[in-house]
Amino acid sequence: MNLFKNFWLKIIAVILGFLIWFHVVTEKEYSYELRMPVTGITLKDGLTLSKKPPDSLLVAVAATGKQLLRKKWRQSGLRIDAGQFDVGRYEISPTTANTSLQDITSHVSLVNIVLPVTIQLQIDEETSTQILVTPDVEVFADEGFAVNHPVTTTPSQVEIIGPRSLLERFQTVFTEQKKLTGLKNNVIITLPLVPPAGYGISLKPDSVTLSIKVIPVKTRVYENLPVVVFNAPPDRAYLIEPAYITVELTGPPSDIDLLNRKALTVSIDYKVLNRSGFAPVKIDCPSNFKVKKASTDSVQVILR
Repeated sequence: MNLFKNFWLKIIAVILGFLIWFHVVTEKEYSYELRMPVTGITLKDGLTLSKKPPDSLLVAVAATGKQLLRKKWRQSGLRIDAGQFDVGRYEISPTTANTSLQDITSHVSLVNIVLPVTIQLQIDEETSTQILVTPDVEVFADEGFAVNHPVTTTPSQVEIIGPRSLLERFQTVFTEQKKLTGLKNNVIITLPLVPPAGYGISLKPDSVTLSIKVIPVKTRVYENLPVVVFNAPPDRAYLIEPAYITVELTGPPSDIDLLNRKALTVSIDYKVLNRSGFAPVKIDCPSNFKVKKASTDSVQVILR
């Protein structure tokens, strides 16, 4: 017997047989359990959730084999109807009476909600208010330039929308973190806002424009600034050598001309003296100024 006689006809017959079998099998209706995402909650107008609902439910569905193989109805997920509830905290049992498939054209029927037996919904009034924007940026100018603070945002306030009980906690909203270095020219950038922690909170708009002004710096020398000693024992007498130093600052011309020497603090910490009695000098000045150089970087404490 020649197995290869009419070989292609035999192959076609096998394929046709498989297709007929597959059609018959997939036309049958099956019951199937699967976990589906919760993609919608129906609430009364003006209400919202203040706590995240369950991500998914384990459900039983009935459909033909062909429908079960399709993905669209699964991805569309489930909708829970809570339109009868007002503001408050509720524990409800999901059933086919209050839970449905989002894709109602899929020819798949929801048979039962298997798990969980109960879910919690925390319903609140949806409201909105204006909130200040705080730029979360670090800016550093190149040598010979300075950033003219403050960094301005446009708009300076945005609308925050969400559950009333959550919005009362927030006074400001921050931009995404950003670090800019080596600036020589004015900079305008757009940064997204970081929504405050909490479910159901949104911002409008969700980004702001930051304007950073960079200007050439001016240098000013401050002489005979006294060195202050912190954390010195009250019963010890000592001398500081040198007791006064000279500091050269750079900063915006209009600001540095007005900077009073009393706004500068030169100090050392007695607790960090080395064996020779030396401690590093710390120079504090307003944030829009930078120490270019000082007459010394350390001073000696001489006990008497």
